[in-house]
Amino acid sequence: MTTSYVAADDLPTETMPDPEHQPNAIERRPRRMGNLMLSVSSTIGLIVLFTAFCEVGVRTGLWKESVLPAPSTIFPTLATLLTKAQFWEDAGRTGFEVAVAIVFGSLLGFAAGLVFWKAPLIGRIFEPYLVSFYAVPLVLFYPVMIVLVGINAMSVIILATIMAAIPMALNTAVGLNAMPPVYMKLARSLKASPRQALFAIAIPAAGPFIVAGLRLAVVYALIGAIAMEFTTAQAGLGYRIRYLYEVFDNNQMFAYIVMVLALSLILTVLLAIVERILLRGRNL
Repeated sequence: MTTSYVAADDLPTETMPDPEHQPNAIERRPRRMGNLMLSVSSTIGLIVLFTAFCEVGVRTGLWKESVLPAPSTIFPTLATLLTKAQFWEDAGRTGFEVAVAIVFGSLLGFAAGLVFWKAPLIGRIFEPYLVSFYAVPLVLFYPVMIVLVGINAMSVIILATIMAAIPMALNTAVGLNAMPPVYMKLARSLKASPRQALFAIAIPAAGPFIVAGLRLAVVYALIGAIAMEFTTAQAGLGYRIRYLYEVFDNNQMFAYIVMVLALSLILTVLLAIVERILLRGRNL
């Protein structure tokens, strides 16, 4: 039996990385908090600059207050609206419609994306129709929906849900189809169950696309609800903006518009929190 000896100089020079040079959670957390603070401060700064620009524009006569009232006029009007029951009824109606449309639109779109991934033939058949509906403003179908379900919140919810489901379905399908095939081969080699392969491998791999679809779903749910209310609804923020426009009450109209912008900002912040939770650990 022979014994081989290796010189010390021939030993592999690769060593374990120094823990001091590895990025850890303590180093990443300040970076994330710094990015968050930068985003928040930038948003606040832009809002303050735009508000100041609108105020200066009215004061200096760049435009008439009948075109765009000064913030110093809009904010007191908004404060008065917050004390009225009618405002909260409109806000509650719109908030309910948007929330239901987001939930059901996201779930339906996610389920449709899974079906398109598992059954590519079905995806190839229905994807062109979804893309076509994505390009067509669904507000055109609101008169049909009124005939089917009447002038109520359900007609708004149905169309807003469809508008939210389409981008969610398309992005989910794209993300799952873009996943490297080796991932599922690895799952089969490890004898993972279909449920384990789906929730532990496929969905995390397609996470960025799914989150992007969720972002679009939230945006289109809000746009759809406000647009449908703007048409022929009898309540809601969109309906009230249209009504105030028709009676030439600019101050209250812009106060309601500010509330819609505030609602969109709240949804954006909540969505950023959800995105951070869903994608936690991907960029460690």
